[in-house]
Amino acid sequence: MQHYMIQQEQQTFVLQEDIQQFIVEISTLRSLAEEAGVTGPLLEELDAFKHEVEHLNSSAWERKEVRFLNRNELVCLSLAVLRAYRSRSC
Repeated sequence: MQHYMIQQEQQTFVLQEDIQQFIVEISTLRSLAEEAGVTGPLLEELDAFKHEVEHLNSSAWERKEVRFLNRNELVCLSLAVLRAYRSRSC
């Protein structure tokens, strides 16, 4: 029983580390967007997305589809930042 509890704690710790790393990725993207001069709704969307991820619990993050959907959302936001930057620099 104690072995199971230790294993669960380790798994929870790994999931929490993964969530924290993902939050860092979102923060980095937002910083890059801001530095590139991107403003308005896109920055607000990045803030809202970060807030949403920060409030996910480990059991939700453990589900592959939740991680996949959030990773997909980060990719979409990254592309939106690139498009916004490109449109500003043209």
